[in-house]
Amino acid sequence: MRTTRVFDLAYRLAVAARTRACVRLRPGGGYLVEAPLPAGLTEQEELAVLDVLADADRYGHDYSPTAERVWAELDEEREQQ
Repeated sequence: MRTTRVFDLAYRLAVAARTRACVRLRPGGGYLVEAPLPAGLTEQEELAVLDVLADADRYGHDYSPTAERVWAELDEEREQQ
């Protein structure tokens, strides 16, 4: 399992975005980490968020007129035999 990697990414994302990150199990396996983006992030903070997201298997950004959030997906690793 990658739980250590998942919670490390969630912590780093929360610090970079000055917010809380939520970790969820994905129905098909793996994990989803989500964090709302507060208004007024500096360019350095935005780059720090992107740096954290780059460590995920997949990531994205959702925007609506009332809110912004970023998300990252991490797949489960198969144990090596």
